[in-house]
Amino acid sequence: MIGTSLVLLGCKDSISKTETTKISIDTVASEDSEAHLEELLTQIDSIENKESTNQQENEDCIFDQSTQTDEFLKDIKELEGYVWHPDTKLAEIILNKQESLIIKRGGCDVFQFYASFMNEKVLDFEKDKKQIFDSIIWITSLLEDFDGEDIKRVIEEGKISITKSDEFNYYANFMDKKLYEQYYFNFNNKDITTFEIGYYYD
Repeated sequence: MIGTSLVLLGCKDSISKTETTKISIDTVASEDSEAHLEELLTQIDSIENKESTNQQENEDCIFDQSTQTDEFLKDIKELEGYVWHPDTKLAEIILNKQESLIIKRGGCDVFQFYASFMNEKVLDFEKDKKQIFDSIIWITSLLEDFDGEDIKRVIEEGKISITKSDEFNYYANFMDKKLYEQYYFNFNNKDITTFEIGYYYD
């Protein structure tokens, strides 16, 4: 009878925290030990290759992805219960039975920061404009990476240029020099409703 336990230590994406991966085989028959050892070595190679690939991808990026974490969300009570996806730099939040929110902060060659609402109801942009822009004011006031006060002021003053590009799509510009050059707003209500505010740079 053979009992085998291997512990692998690795550093991922230049994070100072050490990760531990355990691979173990308990009560392995002696005649099968060689096959199981080969399987273990294959798993080790796979883990090491994945870590090497992640490190190489980060080194090739303009922006340091190892610093792109969910730290900016952790102290926001209104967004408690979010699910963070470290590979895509996305947070998912269920707001209620009909509405959810996706927040992205990060990127490799292009840094993106946006908040995207999804509503299972089909909202009418003209009729539901207040509800839509109230949601924009709410989320941009919660997240420090947005210019929340300026966005709220421009919306409340009605300094928004709205363009209907087709039956389902609208986009808007904030008529303020700083906001106009930085931010975008999109709305779509084909089958469901999605609307998004954000910015990006490279």
